[in-house]
Amino acid sequence: MDLQLKPRRRFLARIVVALAGLLLVLPASGQSAADASGFAGTHPVLIGPGDLLNIAAYDTPELTQTVRVESDGGVNLLLLGQTKIAGMTAAQAGKWIEDELVRRNFQVKPHVTVLIAEFASQAISVTGEVSHPGIFPIMSTRSVLDAISLAGGFTPLADTRVTIKHRLGNEETVTVNLKTDRADDALAANVVIYPGDIVVVPRAGIVYVLGEVGRPGGIVMQDNGRITILQALAQAGGSLYTASQNGAYLLHKGETGYVSTRVKVGDLLKGQGNDFELSRNDILYIPPSTMKHIAGQTSGLVETVAGAAVYHSLP
Repeated sequence: MDLQLKPRRRFLARIVVALAGLLLVLPASGQSAADASGFAGTHPVLIGPGDLLNIAAYDTPELTQTVRVESDGGVNLLLLGQTKIAGMTAAQAGKWIEDELVRRNFQVKPHVTVLIAEFASQAISVTGEVSHPGIFPIMSTRSVLDAISLAGGFTPLADTRVTIKHRLGNEETVTVNLKTDRADDALAANVVIYPGDIVVVPRAGIVYVLGEVGRPGGIVMQDNGRITILQALAQAGGSLYTASQNGAYLLHKGETGYVSTRVKVGDLLKGQGNDFELSRNDILYIPPSTMKHIAGQTSGLVETVAGAAVYHSLP
Protein backbone atom coordinates (compact mmCIF):
# COMPACT_ATOMS: atom_id res chain seq x y z
CA MET A 1 0.00 0.00 0.00
CA ASP A 2 2.83 2.40 0.89
CA LEU A 3 4.52 1.71 -2.40
CA GLN A 4 1.34 2.70 -4.22
CA LEU A 5 0.99 5.92 -2.27
CA LYS A 6 4.52 7.18 -2.74
CA PRO A 7 4.12 8.11 -6.45
CA ARG A 8 0.87 9.89 -5.62
CA ARG A 9 2.53 11.81 -2.79
CA ARG A 10 5.36 12.81 -5.08
CA PHE A 11 2.79 14.01 -7.63
CA LEU A 12 0.96 16.10 -5.00
CA ALA A 13 4.25 17.53 -3.79
CA ARG A 14 5.03 18.69 -7.31
CA ILE A 15 1.65 20.44 -7.51
CA VAL A 16 2.32 22.26 -4.22
CA VAL A 17 5.73 23.39 -5.44
CA ALA A 18 4.23 24.62 -8.72
CA LEU A 19 1.52 26.58 -6.89
CA ALA A 20 4.12 28.13 -4.58
CA GLY A 21 6.14 29.22 -7.59
CA LEU A 22 3.05 30.73 -9.17
CA LEU A 23 2.33 32.74 -6.02
CA LEU A 24 5.87 34.09 -6.04
CA VAL A 25 5.51 35.56 -9.53
CA LEU A 26 2.09 37.12 -8.95
CA PRO A 27 2.30 40.94 -8.78
CA ALA A 28 2.11 42.66 -5.43
CA SER A 29 0.12 45.66 -4.17
CA GLY A 30 -3.23 44.22 -5.11
CA GLN A 31 -2.57 44.08 -8.85
CA SER A 32 -3.97 41.10 -10.68
CA ALA A 33 -1.91 39.10 -13.12
CA ALA A 34 -4.07 40.55 -15.89
CA ASP A 35 -3.14 44.09 -14.83
CA ALA A 36 0.55 43.23 -14.70
CA SER A 37 0.52 41.81 -18.23
CA GLY A 38 -1.14 44.87 -19.70
CA PHE A 39 -4.78 44.14 -18.99
CA ALA A 40 -7.26 45.63 -16.56
CA GLY A 41 -10.30 43.43 -16.19
CA THR A 42 -11.78 42.79 -19.61
CA HIS A 43 -10.37 45.99 -21.10
CA PRO A 44 -6.82 45.66 -22.48
CA VAL A 45 -4.31 48.48 -22.41
CA LEU A 46 -3.09 49.46 -25.87
CA ILE A 47 0.59 49.99 -26.57
CA GLY A 48 1.37 53.63 -27.38
CA PRO A 49 4.33 55.81 -28.37
CA GLY A 50 6.85 56.22 -25.57
CA ASP A 51 5.89 53.01 -23.75
CA LEU A 52 8.69 50.75 -22.54
CA LEU A 53 8.23 47.08 -23.49
CA ASN A 54 9.83 43.95 -22.09
CA ILE A 55 9.88 41.23 -24.78
CA ALA A 56 10.90 37.67 -23.88
CA ALA A 57 10.88 34.42 -25.86
CA TYR A 58 10.60 31.12 -24.00
CA ASP A 59 13.78 29.05 -24.13
CA THR A 60 15.38 31.65 -26.44
CA PRO A 61 17.15 34.21 -24.21
CA GLU A 62 18.92 35.81 -27.16
CA LEU A 63 15.55 37.22 -28.28
CA THR A 64 14.89 38.90 -24.94
CA GLN A 65 15.00 42.69 -25.19
CA THR A 66 13.68 45.90 -23.68
CA VAL A 67 12.60 48.52 -26.22
CA ARG A 68 10.98 51.93 -26.18
CA VAL A 69 8.14 52.52 -28.64
CA GLU A 70 9.08 55.36 -30.97
CA SER A 71 6.95 58.42 -31.72
CA ASP A 72 5.63 56.83 -34.94
CA GLY A 73 4.55 53.72 -33.03
CA GLY A 74 7.41 51.53 -34.26
CA VAL A 75 10.05 49.45 -32.48
CA ASN A 76 13.24 47.77 -33.67
CA LEU A 77 12.87 44.05 -32.87
CA LEU A 78 15.64 41.48 -32.87
CA LEU A 79 15.57 39.37 -36.08
CA LEU A 80 12.42 41.15 -37.29
CA GLY A 81 13.74 44.70 -37.62
CA GLN A 82 11.60 47.85 -37.60
CA THR A 83 7.86 47.30 -37.22
CA LYS A 84 4.85 49.27 -36.03
CA ILE A 85 3.41 47.89 -32.83
CA ALA A 86 1.45 50.81 -31.33
CA GLY A 87 -2.29 50.23 -31.11
CA MET A 88 -1.90 46.54 -30.26
CA THR A 89 -2.42 45.00 -26.87
CA ALA A 90 0.52 43.25 -25.21
CA ALA A 91 -1.00 39.87 -26.07
CA GLN A 92 -1.60 40.85 -29.70
CA ALA A 93 1.97 42.09 -30.02
CA GLY A 94 3.31 38.80 -28.62
CA LYS A 95 1.17 36.78 -31.04
CA TRP A 96 2.27 38.94 -33.99
CA ILE A 97 5.95 38.40 -33.13
CA GLU A 98 5.37 34.64 -32.84
CA ASP A 99 3.70 34.54 -36.25
CA GLU A 100 6.52 36.53 -37.84
CA LEU A 101 9.20 34.25 -36.34
CA VAL A 102 7.41 31.24 -37.84
CA ARG A 103 6.76 32.93 -41.19
CA ARG A 104 10.42 33.87 -41.57
CA ASN A 105 11.56 30.39 -40.51
CA PHE A 106 13.42 31.56 -37.40
CA GLN A 107 11.49 29.28 -35.02
CA VAL A 108 8.96 26.47 -35.32
CA LYS A 109 6.85 26.96 -32.18
CA PRO A 110 7.91 30.20 -30.49
CA HIS A 111 6.33 31.48 -27.31
CA VAL A 112 6.74 35.24 -26.91
CA THR A 113 5.63 37.38 -23.98
CA VAL A 114 5.27 41.16 -24.21
CA LEU A 115 4.85 43.24 -21.05
CA ILE A 116 4.26 46.99 -20.86
CA ALA A 117 6.89 47.83 -18.26
CA GLU A 118 6.33 51.57 -18.31
CA PHE A 119 3.70 53.83 -19.81
CA ALA A 120 4.79 56.99 -21.57
CA SER A 121 2.32 58.84 -19.35
CA GLN A 122 1.12 57.07 -16.23
CA ALA A 123 -1.45 59.75 -15.46
CA ILE A 124 -4.75 61.08 -16.75
CA SER A 125 -5.85 64.70 -17.02
CA VAL A 126 -9.36 65.68 -15.91
CA THR A 127 -10.31 69.24 -16.72
CA GLY A 128 -13.39 71.42 -17.06
CA GLU A 129 -16.41 71.45 -14.79
CA VAL A 130 -15.15 69.15 -12.02
CA SER A 131 -14.51 70.08 -8.41
CA HIS A 132 -10.75 69.48 -8.50
CA PRO A 133 -9.38 69.51 -12.07
CA GLY A 134 -5.86 68.24 -12.43
CA ILE A 135 -3.54 65.36 -13.30
CA PHE A 136 -4.04 62.04 -11.52
CA PRO A 137 -1.57 59.11 -11.61
CA ILE A 138 -2.93 55.71 -12.62
CA MET A 139 -1.06 52.47 -13.27
CA SER A 140 -3.61 50.74 -15.50
CA THR A 141 -6.94 51.37 -17.17
CA ARG A 142 -9.73 53.00 -15.20
CA SER A 143 -13.32 53.87 -15.96
CA VAL A 144 -14.46 57.40 -16.80
CA LEU A 145 -16.55 57.35 -13.61
CA ASP A 146 -13.36 56.66 -11.66
CA ALA A 147 -11.65 59.60 -13.37
CA ILE A 148 -14.47 62.01 -12.55
CA SER A 149 -14.56 60.74 -8.96
CA LEU A 150 -10.80 61.32 -8.62
CA ALA A 151 -11.44 64.93 -9.66
CA GLY A 152 -14.11 65.38 -6.99
CA GLY A 153 -17.15 64.85 -9.22
CA PHE A 154 -19.15 67.22 -11.40
CA THR A 155 -19.76 70.83 -10.48
CA PRO A 156 -23.38 72.07 -10.56
CA LEU A 157 -22.68 73.63 -14.00
CA ALA A 158 -21.25 70.49 -15.60
CA ASP A 159 -22.58 69.02 -18.80
CA THR A 160 -23.06 65.25 -18.64
CA ARG A 161 -21.63 64.85 -22.16
CA VAL A 162 -17.95 64.22 -21.52
CA THR A 163 -15.22 64.23 -24.17
CA ILE A 164 -12.32 61.78 -23.87
CA LYS A 165 -9.14 62.24 -25.89
CA HIS A 166 -7.24 58.96 -25.88
CA ARG A 167 -3.47 58.90 -25.79
CA LEU A 168 -3.36 57.40 -29.29
CA GLY A 169 -5.04 60.53 -30.65
CA ASN A 170 -8.67 59.57 -31.28
CA GLU A 171 -11.54 61.25 -29.45
CA GLU A 172 -14.96 60.09 -28.32
CA THR A 173 -17.86 61.81 -26.59
CA VAL A 174 -19.90 59.90 -24.03
CA THR A 175 -22.79 60.84 -21.79
CA VAL A 176 -22.05 60.18 -18.13
CA ASN A 177 -25.11 60.64 -15.94
CA LEU A 178 -24.09 60.40 -12.28
CA LYS A 179 -27.42 61.79 -11.08
CA THR A 180 -29.69 59.19 -12.62
CA ASP A 181 -31.99 57.09 -10.49
CA ARG A 182 -31.05 54.00 -12.52
CA ALA A 183 -27.63 52.52 -11.84
CA ASP A 184 -27.71 50.68 -15.17
CA ASP A 185 -27.98 54.00 -17.03
CA ALA A 186 -24.90 55.36 -15.28
CA LEU A 187 -22.86 52.20 -15.85
CA ALA A 188 -23.86 51.81 -19.52
CA ALA A 189 -21.63 54.72 -20.58
CA ASN A 190 -18.85 53.91 -18.13
CA VAL A 191 -16.20 53.65 -20.85
CA VAL A 192 -12.57 52.76 -20.25
CA ILE A 193 -9.79 55.35 -20.21
CA TYR A 194 -6.08 54.63 -20.49
CA PRO A 195 -2.99 56.20 -18.93
CA GLY A 196 -2.27 59.37 -20.87
CA ASP A 197 -5.90 60.09 -21.73
CA ILE A 198 -7.52 63.50 -21.26
CA VAL A 199 -11.07 63.81 -19.88
CA VAL A 200 -12.85 67.10 -20.59
CA VAL A 201 -16.09 67.97 -18.78
CA PRO A 202 -17.66 70.97 -20.55
CA ARG A 203 -20.00 73.52 -19.05
CA ALA A 204 -23.67 72.83 -19.58
CA GLY A 205 -25.91 75.20 -21.48
CA ILE A 206 -28.06 77.67 -19.55
CA VAL A 207 -31.52 79.05 -20.25
CA TYR A 208 -32.99 82.02 -18.41
CA VAL A 209 -36.45 82.45 -16.96
CA LEU A 210 -37.13 86.05 -15.95
CA GLY A 211 -40.05 88.18 -14.90
CA GLU A 212 -43.01 87.14 -12.75
CA VAL A 213 -41.72 83.77 -11.55
CA GLY A 214 -40.85 82.43 -8.12
CA ARG A 215 -37.10 82.17 -8.72
CA PRO A 216 -35.96 84.19 -11.73
CA GLY A 217 -32.50 83.36 -13.08
CA GLY A 218 -30.55 80.85 -15.12
CA ILE A 219 -31.41 77.13 -15.30
CA VAL A 220 -28.67 74.63 -16.10
CA MET A 221 -29.56 72.25 -18.93
CA GLN A 222 -28.36 69.12 -17.15
CA ASP A 223 -30.63 66.49 -18.73
CA ASN A 224 -28.27 65.76 -21.63
CA GLY A 225 -28.61 69.38 -22.69
CA ARG A 226 -32.40 69.21 -23.10
CA ILE A 227 -35.07 71.22 -21.33
CA THR A 228 -38.58 72.31 -22.33
CA ILE A 229 -40.48 75.52 -21.57
CA LEU A 230 -42.60 73.94 -18.83
CA GLN A 231 -39.59 72.21 -17.27
CA ALA A 232 -37.70 75.51 -17.15
CA LEU A 233 -40.73 77.30 -15.73
CA ALA A 234 -41.15 74.63 -13.03
CA GLN A 235 -37.48 74.90 -12.00
CA ALA A 236 -37.90 78.68 -11.82
CA GLY A 237 -40.59 78.21 -9.18
CA GLY A 238 -43.58 78.63 -11.48
CA SER A 239 -45.35 81.81 -12.45
CA LEU A 240 -46.70 84.28 -9.87
CA TYR A 241 -50.35 85.25 -9.60
CA THR A 242 -49.39 88.65 -11.02
CA ALA A 243 -48.04 87.09 -14.23
CA SER A 244 -49.55 87.33 -17.67
CA GLN A 245 -48.99 83.68 -18.62
CA ASN A 246 -50.30 83.96 -22.16
CA GLY A 247 -48.34 87.17 -22.64
CA ALA A 248 -44.95 85.49 -22.25
CA TYR A 249 -42.15 85.93 -24.72
CA LEU A 250 -39.27 83.69 -25.75
CA LEU A 251 -36.10 85.46 -26.81
CA HIS A 252 -33.85 83.31 -28.98
CA LYS A 253 -30.36 84.45 -29.94
CA GLY A 254 -29.78 84.30 -33.67
CA GLU A 255 -26.94 85.43 -35.89
CA THR A 256 -28.05 89.07 -35.80
CA GLY A 257 -29.22 89.21 -32.18
CA TYR A 258 -32.22 88.16 -30.12
CA VAL A 259 -35.56 87.48 -31.79
CA SER A 260 -38.72 87.47 -29.66
CA THR A 261 -41.61 85.05 -30.09
CA ARG A 262 -44.96 85.09 -28.27
CA VAL A 263 -45.52 82.01 -26.10
CA LYS A 264 -48.87 81.17 -24.49
CA VAL A 265 -47.55 79.55 -21.33
CA GLY A 266 -51.02 79.52 -19.77
CA ASP A 267 -52.29 77.27 -22.57
CA LEU A 268 -49.30 74.96 -22.18
CA LEU A 269 -50.06 74.59 -18.47
CA LYS A 270 -53.57 73.49 -19.43
CA GLY A 271 -52.23 70.85 -21.80
CA GLN A 272 -53.02 72.87 -24.90
CA GLY A 273 -50.32 73.37 -27.53
CA ASN A 274 -46.85 71.85 -27.82
CA ASP A 275 -44.27 72.19 -25.09
CA PHE A 276 -41.06 72.51 -27.14
CA GLU A 277 -37.40 72.37 -26.13
CA LEU A 278 -35.31 75.44 -25.46
CA SER A 279 -31.82 76.15 -26.80
CA ARG A 280 -28.90 77.34 -24.71
CA ASN A 281 -29.00 81.07 -23.86
CA ASP A 282 -32.74 81.30 -24.60
CA ILE A 283 -34.64 83.76 -22.40
CA LEU A 284 -38.22 83.04 -21.33
CA TYR A 285 -39.82 86.24 -20.03
CA ILE A 286 -43.06 86.14 -18.08
CA PRO A 287 -44.37 89.75 -17.88
CA PRO A 288 -46.72 91.18 -15.28
CA SER A 289 -50.38 91.26 -16.25
CA THR A 290 -50.24 95.06 -16.63
CA MET A 291 -47.63 94.88 -19.39
CA LYS A 292 -49.16 94.84 -22.84
CA HIS A 293 -46.11 94.32 -25.08
CA ILE A 294 -42.37 93.70 -25.02
CA ALA A 295 -41.36 96.46 -27.40
CA GLY A 296 -38.33 98.29 -26.10
CA GLN A 297 -37.73 95.74 -23.34
CA THR A 298 -35.45 93.25 -25.15
CA SER A 299 -32.20 95.08 -24.47
CA GLY A 300 -33.05 95.44 -20.80
CA LEU A 301 -33.80 91.73 -20.46
CA VAL A 302 -30.52 90.75 -22.12
CA GLU A 303 -28.65 93.00 -19.69
CA THR A 304 -30.49 91.38 -16.77
CA VAL A 305 -29.19 87.96 -17.84
CA ALA A 306 -25.61 88.99 -17.02
CA GLY A 307 -26.41 89.36 -13.33
CA ALA A 308 -28.97 86.60 -13.03
CA ALA A 309 -28.49 83.83 -10.50
CA VAL A 310 -27.91 80.39 -11.97
CA TYR A 311 -29.76 77.36 -10.60
CA HIS A 312 -29.32 73.68 -11.29
CA SER A 313 -31.87 70.92 -11.03
CA LEU A 314 -31.95 68.89 -7.84
CA PRO A 315 -30.35 65.41 -8.04
